[in-house]
Amino acid sequence: MNGAIPVSAIEEIMADEATLLPAGFDFVRDMTHLAPCRSLAEYLTPWQVLRLFPKKRVNLDRVAHAVLANLAKNAVRFVELRSSVLYLTGLQGCTPAQALERLIESTGSAAQHHGIRRGLILTITRGDYGSSNLATLLQAYEDLGRPKDVVGLDLAGDEEMPYSAELPAMFRQAKDRYGFGITIHAGETGRVENVRAAVELFHADRIGHGTAAGKDPDLMDLLAAEGVCVEVCPISNRLTGAVPRDEAHPLQEFRRRGVPFVICSDNPAIHQRGLAADQAAAMTEGLSLCDMQQQYEIAKRYSFMEGLK
Repeated sequence: MNGAIPVSAIEEIMADEATLLPAGFDFVRDMTHLAPCRSLAEYLTPWQVLRLFPKKRVNLDRVAHAVLANLAKNAVRFVELRSSVLYLTGLQGCTPAQALERLIESTGSAAQHHGIRRGLILTITRGDYGSSNLATLLQAYEDLGRPKDVVGLDLAGDEEMPYSAELPAMFRQAKDRYGFGITIHAGETGRVENVRAAVELFHADRIGHGTAAGKDPDLMDLLAAEGVCVEVCPISNRLTGAVPRDEAHPLQEFRRRGVPFVICSDNPAIHQRGLAADQAAAMTEGLSLCDMQQQYEIAKRYSFMEGLK
């Protein structure tokens, strides 16, 4: 969700909360990316600021309304917002359950105001604390009475970082117990084994990015056979270097192999371009108008939200 916060809203909130920029951070230079970055680390520079707010409860409302307003401008009718949630506990001095409740209330109010249906996906970051963070989030979810607003779990973060041995089983158990959809960021940095692990160990329903799979026919056949949908983000893939400028996007291979995919917008505020721009980029990468006309139905089919029309 943080990557969808308009730059103007970020400036206003940081000023309101008297939050200083990190040393060496240039707001104009570092807050957005319009051209390919030299590395994924450079691409992630905006998060040096995005993790510093909102400290005030009212500013969480401002964030939610700014994000949903921009989505409405792109004619978005339903959206799944991802959040690690726990960063709010430190910023706002609240419990995990309170942080989740506030996020549900803020995004719910904004979504209703802008006529958009929204679901929340709880994001876990790879690393040593992934398992404990997931346990904390699931307890918060239980404490709130298992709110229907939460529709799934996501594993994100540096793909080179190991995760605890018990994490895949915890994802599977949460899926079985709560009916969560599972999406795993995998294969963005060229590691096909991460995509396979997402399917076989985490029982993923969707793969975030998954570009590396385009070079492995057997893996694409597995995705097709299991009906695992790839969340394709054409603009992001080029800006991060996940797909080098001199290579074709794997979209065409996904289509030829029968791999389900849906065009998504990754960090639209950082790119200064929304979902419509990603859809246009997908056509530039080789999708036809007929392909794009099918995307809304595909998005509904693979969404973790129920009852979409």
